[in-house]
Amino acid sequence: MKKYDMQPTTDNLISSITKDITGRNQNIYYLLRLLNEQDEAMSIAINGSWGTGKTFFIKQCQLMLDNAFSCKNDKITQAIQTICPGEKGLANIQKMHFRTAYYDAWEHDNEEDPIASLIRCLATTDWSTRVKETLVKSAQIGASILNATTHIDLESLAKKLRNNSDLLKADNIELLKEQFNSTLAKLAPEQGKLIIFIDELDRCKPTYAVKLLERIKHYFNNPNVSFIFSTDLEQLRHTITQYYGSKFNGYQYLDRFFNLVISLPEPDIDRYFDNTKNILDTARHFEKSDPKSTYYYLFCKELINHFSFSIRQTNHFYLKTNSATYNLIDPILNPQGFSSPAERHGRFIIYDFLLPLMNALNQADINEYNNFISGNASKDILSILSSSQYFTKYYKDISGNKANIDVIKGVSDIYNSIFNDQKLTSLKISSECYIEYPSQYKKRLIDACNLMSPETKIN
Repeated sequence: MKKYDMQPTTDNLISSITKDITGRNQNIYYLLRLLNEQDEAMSIAINGSWGTGKTFFIKQCQLMLDNAFSCKNDKITQAIQTICPGEKGLANIQKMHFRTAYYDAWEHDNEEDPIASLIRCLATTDWSTRVKETLVKSAQIGASILNATTHIDLESLAKKLRNNSDLLKADNIELLKEQFNSTLAKLAPEQGKLIIFIDELDRCKPTYAVKLLERIKHYFNNPNVSFIFSTDLEQLRHTITQYYGSKFNGYQYLDRFFNLVISLPEPDIDRYFDNTKNILDTARHFEKSDPKSTYYYLFCKELINHFSFSIRQTNHFYLKTNSATYNLIDPILNPQGFSSPAERHGRFIIYDFLLPLMNALNQADINEYNNFISGNASKDILSILSSSQYFTKYYKDISGNKANIDVIKGVSDIYNSIFNDQKLTSLKISSECYIEYPSQYKKRLIDACNLMSPETKIN
């Protein structure tokens, strides 16, 4: 069973930019240009719902920042040229040198103090020896601050960074903070800035999320160090109120930390489909035509748009739909054992339209899915079929394109014959389409949707 989530490897990042898979290249360019114009330290929130591709987006930005001036990789150079509109565009992202680091907060939220964790992250970033030496000093001072303020023993960290070194001792915490920031500033390139990307903050435990924000606010106060947070602000607000109480104003609290909030635009789903190879494997059954012009492919796209699925939700929907429908549609298109074409048309409606709808419902709203399989689907849910231009076209085609065809009644009849009427022996939709013993398909559909069917594609 093949997953469709694209991991942020260097090759995938390059490919996604070169092909502009999500249609966000222009947004990457705008952010790079903004960072090149900043005069002081900034704290920027990239806001987007879960599964919308925030991690991928900031990883794309990081790759561009790391390679904007010098790059020996021709593919990365091509990606940079794709992002930047001409020489002027390239000049706009080369006004300042950057050094970057990436920190996944969720991976570390079981640790006691975020600063210790963040320092470890910086220590393991692939930087030069000279930068590492500067980091050692930053780590020592940061360790001293933490020992004095939180009683956490970071001696093992310091020893790991420099053998047999003693942590700095000082009573004046403010002085230590100044030393920490002045040393940290040396991590930034000359006449440039250090950009630290903080990801997945909204997924952290409330105590860790609050600590991380407040530690950064109090300790990282340097004009050469900027932070970019990738987060779902609505979820993060809930996290804050869990920590401080339901009456606490989470939005005002977060406003203290972010100089700018940039909402990540919705991805271009059409571009994503066109540039993602074989994302809908089942469509390959339609060998005599373009798979992307088939009823099956186009109806699945309608469902994704109807439910406003994110990139991650789209990938998961296709994973399940491919597995559930692949082996069911094949015999319909390559008929053996069917008594008539009319029977094939009936099964095509069931597996080409009803099953993908059930998969989408199961992912989007489990209550609506349960109502659907219990025979209590709402008119709004059934209207997804009756208002679909592709289902409507197919239904009219198999009904002889009669002017008075009632698609809404047709959908209702098909649904009720499968999920409510256990005694109906045959549902005749037209002379070209019927469903034999329609109630038998209720269990088959549910089993297929749950991936418990013997027809489930698992390889």
